[in-house]
Amino acid sequence: MQCSLKVYTPVNPTEDPVKVEKAITNIFKPGKLEIGPSHITLHAGIDSLFKLKEDLEQRKIRSCARSVMEVKENKISFILSKQAALVDVVNLLESKSPLGELEIEITTSDVEGLLDWLAPDIEDE
Repeated sequence: MQCSLKVYTPVNPTEDPVKVEKAITNIFKPGKLEIGPSHITLHAGIDSLFKLKEDLEQRKIRSCARSVMEVKENKISFILSKQAALVDVVNLLESKSPLGELEIEITTSDVEGLLDWLAPDIEDE
């Protein structure tokens, strides 16, 4: 399955850019990092999603995760807590946080297939 992953987060003046980068790489396998003066963006493929997939499964939050993932045409979007990611915890958010977030966008030609792989709708979770 092919996909294109984009993880974007602003780097606030009060944040250490190294810690912000670590928050991203704790959850996503590094791809191409673009480090700007006020943001960090990761561009990667499906290989970068394996840890997220494992974390969703181990914490038994796949159905919950799927419910907050927004699907539009060929894109899946959701946000994760930047603060939780820094301590290697996946915390999906329903709305933006004053503490900051990682904005995730996955582009694929098989949205349903990717959703079923990443966060299957499991009844008993």
